[in-house]
Amino acid sequence: MKHIIKEKHQNILEALGALFPDTSKNNLRSWLKEGRVHLDDKVVKEGKEPVSLGQSIEIKRKERALNCDLRILYEDKHLVVIYKPEGLLSVATAFETELTAHAILKERYRPGRAHVIHRLDQDTSGVMLFARTESARDQLKDIFSKHAIEREYCAIVEGQVPSPTGTWSSYQYEDANYVVHTTQNPNKGKLAITHYKRGKVTKKYSWLHLELETGRKNQIRVHCAEAGHPIIGDKKYGAKSNPIKRIALHAHSLGFIHPITKKKMHFSAPVPESFTRLMGLV
Repeated sequence: MKHIIKEKHQNILEALGALFPDTSKNNLRSWLKEGRVHLDDKVVKEGKEPVSLGQSIEIKRKERALNCDLRILYEDKHLVVIYKPEGLLSVATAFETELTAHAILKERYRPGRAHVIHRLDQDTSGVMLFARTESARDQLKDIFSKHAIEREYCAIVEGQVPSPTGTWSSYQYEDANYVVHTTQNPNKGKLAITHYKRGKVTKKYSWLHLELETGRKNQIRVHCAEAGHPIIGDKKYGAKSNPIKRIALHAHSLGFIHPITKKKMHFSAPVPESFTRLMGLV
């Protein structure tokens, strides 16, 4: 709930005290420190922040999200873009319902909603998008279905990829054990297309920049494995090495047209230091 400042105050701590007279100043300072206080939809953490008549103050729910390194990269009333750390599920499964990116955002925006638009594998880090309204959800899903979105990943794979650029195209299907396979039979799977550019190559590994034309489950992981270069740490798809104790796949950037404002949006999450260190890039 947003509160409009109707009395003159010098700073936000004084305004909070007037709005919440039964709350101690220590608690008000805690709200600020935790990033829960939004002044005109912007986070304010300093009690001395000046305020003006007519501005709005909103107190967000305390986030458990920050305990698992989920970060908000951008949010407005229509959508939210996050950084999802590796190890965090995107959505609920039969084994985990509470500690997921979706559950964290639902708690943040309650009584509002957070709608799933796409997913990242649990062991993949990077940029992820959710909608906050049904209208934004429907339009963003349409954008994804038409592949009118820019999705760039980076990965470290086993072996030396011979070609500097290339495209992998196949049909993919999932078996009863949740393992995805490729086939050239269009009646057996869904079309998956991945474009890649080779970066630095060492004796053991290759750095790949990957662009998704489609967005199938485990698509990049399967294409890399089928090409004979599984992503390091990806035991499910045949990797034999795990030097950084995780799957070396990162959703580096995401670009799309905002469904409501029609502005071009582009977001990126820095490549994990463990990736660059392994490849001698730092």
